[in-house]
Amino acid sequence: MRKGKIEPVPKIWLNKDEAMAYLGCSPDYLEKLRITAEVSFAKDGKMIWYNLESINRFLNRKKVI
Repeated sequence: MRKGKIEPVPKIWLNKDEAMAYLGCSPDYLEKLRITAEVSFAKDGKMIWYNLESINRFLNRKKVI
């Protein structure tokens, strides 16, 4: 049996700490983005996941050329 290389799966959803690190923002700012529906998220109980594509769209909308 040949063992193949396991390729990492690209992340689609980020937890709170990952989203804050990606954006370089505070917990309060991330909460503001969620409350104002600037970024998409999913919630199960207390756990919240942020959609990486949605975060990138938000950043592109705010880009200054």
